[in-house]
Amino acid sequence: MSSSNPVAKAPCSKELERDWWPLESSPDVLTKLARHWDLPNEYEFVDVLGLDPELLSLVSRPVHAVVFLFPDTPTIVDHRTKEGPGTPAARGQEPLWIPQVGVALDPDRRTALLAASPLIKPAHMAVVAAGDSQVRESDWEDADHFLAFVRHDGRIWEMDGNTPRAGPLDRGPASNDLLEDAARIIRDVYIPRAEGSVHFSTIALVGPESGAGASGDV
Repeated sequence: MSSSNPVAKAPCSKELERDWWPLESSPDVLTKLARHWDLPNEYEFVDVLGLDPELLSLVSRPVHAVVFLFPDTPTIVDHRTKEGPGTPAARGQEPLWIPQVGVALDPDRRTALLAASPLIKPAHMAVVAAGDSQVRESDWEDADHFLAFVRHDGRIWEMDGNTPRAGPLDRGPASNDLLEDAARIIRDVYIPRAEGSVHFSTIALVGPESGAGASGDV
């Protein structure tokens, strides 16, 4: 599902917003961003036009990640606060550098950590103007919220740096289709708490099998 190219803010407070301009929720923008981090050319982000089965079927498989943009309505914020602390590190492998140094930090301090990286903030700022929307500083007032769904070790993990969780949130067992799993979570958890908002956008990372096990695993 996709609205008219909404924008999303980085996970930070008002004091840090001036340093992180909103990023348009568009496949082209996300693909350009990922290319800065050496995403191979055979992988790309594509629009998910809706959550109905016939629209999900239009997205090529396998899907390796799903990026979801949504509004921080009071009902959604309250529900997410109550959902749980997250998991410090995904089972089956050692945590990467960012989880190791970031999980104990609140969202503001995580943002400051990312801003200090020579790999992350410059790439973000390089693609801010890459979309079709004219992004302005005033867009912060209406900007929404990104998270991602990935599959690892037979589980669905919700990745979100804008909560005080210790790490990814385990959303339960994974099927063989990450996009179907993510769509179900979005329909069950987020849409009912939207309070009438239509500021939703869903984008999928597609490409060949990764060789990491089940289709779509990271």
